[in-house]
Amino acid sequence: MTKEPETAGSKLEMQPEISALIGSIAKAFAMPESEAIKAVEQGVVAMDFGQDDNGNRFVAATYDNQTARIYQGAIKYAKAGESEEGST
Repeated sequence: MTKEPETAGSKLEMQPEISALIGSIAKAFAMPESEAIKAVEQGVVAMDFGQDDNGNRFVAATYDNQTARIYQGAIKYAKAGESEEGST
């Protein structure tokens, strides 16, 4: 099976979601969006997918020893000693 070449449309398909995620990372860690973009590109911000006890999905973003759960429309922070997986 051959891979279809990417078109300009397919490259932009997730752009609104990615832009929203970068904006949420910037807000969560009180940094300018340009700094958030660099931090993500350089791997300084670690990201993982998670789901809380209520079944709500989130992106767990960790930067400078602080973890934020980025939900659609909300940002929550992990409490000291609490993992970002499966708890609110």
